[in-house]
Amino acid sequence: MATLTIGQDKQFSTVSAAVAASRDGDVLAVDAGTYTNDFATINTKIKLQGVGGVAKMVATEAPGNGKGILVTNTDVTIDRFEFSGTTVPDGNGAGIRYQDGNLTITNSYFHDNQNGLLANPAPSGSITIRNSEFSHNGAGDGYTHNLYVGEIGSLTVSDSYFHGALVGHQIKSRADNTTITNSRIADGADGTGSYSIDLPNGGVAVIRGNLIEQGASSGNPVIIAFGEEGNLRSVSTLEVSGNTFLNDMASPSVKLLWNATSVTAILAENSVNGLSSSQYGTGPMTITGMTALSSNPGVNTSAEWAVTSRCRPPWIPPPLWSLPLGRRPSWLACH
Repeated sequence: MATLTIGQDKQFSTVSAAVAASRDGDVLAVDAGTYTNDFATINTKIKLQGVGGVAKMVATEAPGNGKGILVTNTDVTIDRFEFSGTTVPDGNGAGIRYQDGNLTITNSYFHDNQNGLLANPAPSGSITIRNSEFSHNGAGDGYTHNLYVGEIGSLTVSDSYFHGALVGHQIKSRADNTTITNSRIADGADGTGSYSIDLPNGGVAVIRGNLIEQGASSGNPVIIAFGEEGNLRSVSTLEVSGNTFLNDMASPSVKLLWNATSVTAILAENSVNGLSSSQYGTGPMTITGMTALSSNPGVNTSAEWAVTSRCRPPWIPPPLWSLPLGRRPSWLACH
């Protein structure tokens, strides 16, 4: 194992050169700064670490690989990076194109790409995203998204912020197992995103402790879709619990959950604003402990990846504040 340094007057001046020289177990320490059209395909098990701030990976031309700024083919960890500007002729350019392995992303920011992160099928693979932000990704065609994950073993998202997807979904996952917790997922005042969360092939899914806001200009009245494309995973279950849902769309066709499967979904202990009980969902589900908020508390728009410590925002939606400290979503309080 070795530490390879990247930046001005360091071992390597580009990320791509350091990736090409790397071996399994290496850490690539990348100085904060802007790295323009610095494209790389990663075949070694490495960690890319931003040092002294965020390493900004900016595309002003189409990557030669036709896929993304970084393409990952094995176990990779990425911390304190920013990815922006990716476009390719087929419309599927991504900040990161995942192809295999176990990918972990922390404290990072994906914005203004055709896809923020696009993941190929990899049945034994996993993607973990923590304390990161995905904003204004999408080509505007409805087929590109802030986050689009193909059939992999597991997708885990926590303590992150997804917002402003351009026509596409905030999060779309075909994973066998999808867990989304303690995150903010929002269209915003003028957002045109479709589903907040789309799980088109079902799978084992847990959506817990999030703040989810559907904007007035959303392209789809459904907030969460489950199994609407069929081809369900061999095991499919859905738990939606302890979330706060804010609906700003006036359409009477708005639904919190569209369950297109025969599986009985669990919808429990959620707080809602702008939704009547008849709008909680369609399809088989058990509904318990729903709380109607008398006013819309709004969305905390601070950047997760730029926050060094979290403190209580100016609103505290019940019933989440009544939970023990260890069970409160991280965006509710730091004490």
